[in-house]
Amino acid sequence: MDGPNEIAPDASQAKSVFEQRARYDSPANIFTIKRPSVPKHVFVDEIAEAMAPDTATGWIALDVGARMGFDYPATTPMMLGRYARVRAGESLSGQFRASGEIYYGIAGSGSAAKAGETIAWNAGDVFALPGGGETELVGGPDGAVLFQVTNEPELTFHKLDAPSPENAPTQAALYPDAEIRHQMALVHDEQKADPNVTGLALHFSSERREQMRDIHPSIALAMNSLDAHEVQRPHRHNSVAMTLPIQCDNVYSVIEGDRVDWHKYAIMITPPADLHEHHNEGDGQMLSIVVQDGGLYYHLRTIGFSFD
Repeated sequence: MDGPNEIAPDASQAKSVFEQRARYDSPANIFTIKRPSVPKHVFVDEIAEAMAPDTATGWIALDVGARMGFDYPATTPMMLGRYARVRAGESLSGQFRASGEIYYGIAGSGSAAKAGETIAWNAGDVFALPGGGETELVGGPDGAVLFQVTNEPELTFHKLDAPSPENAPTQAALYPDAEIRHQMALVHDEQKADPNVTGLALHFSSERREQMRDIHPSIALAMNSLDAHEVQRPHRHNSVAMTLPIQCDNVYSVIEGDRVDWHKYAIMITPPADLHEHHNEGDGQMLSIVVQDGGLYYHLRTIGFSFD
């Protein structure tokens, strides 16, 4: 039986195999087609597992793909997050169908190696690796816990293979915690004086991506902050956000009227186009890593940012 909007083919004459593969659809308004929403979600159980002292070395996927109608792992339609737990002296490897990998060191220390390059990192550092090939993480003396994000769902959606590391759009780069905080302090007062600021933020790029002012063609990465007892102005944008709370005592968000409490290092999803604001009712500064698929929207000129 034909679907509600499917046009039955003309069976009056024989069709070639290519014509038989063709389908036609006639929605009255294609812009009204609905797909499962990106859920508001906080991955509390997953970070608890990653931080537990008895957790074995391994990857912990932040997967809500089935809730969005996908048959593959995804945290958002174009991004997949994971926690990596590496016990002291052990190694963890992976091959990801992605064109880039981005990491934040949650705890411990270690090294990350790919394609003949090795980055030594400590807690609080951000680093990027090219997509393709094999990644090997080695835990330091106290082991390691990291957050990783890739664009695996994007390549899976297009049925594309990962590039070789030398042809990937990202490159290996390290952003040490001390330098991140130094750079944020340099722009704090300047940004705070801007009435249109949505947060005090520092965006990450690299030599290869400097002209585009991003860290990856699809993924935008920033460190966001909010001073004590302040509220971030309500706003919305078409890009989805994955927020990694770092300093978050008495911090919460309001997303389309719903309060969502922050949990340290537990990734929070803010759905695309939802009106949201962040509240810091604590006595210290809020810090968070924010990952968005903003690169796609900036390229398409459709970021859709507004304060209403």
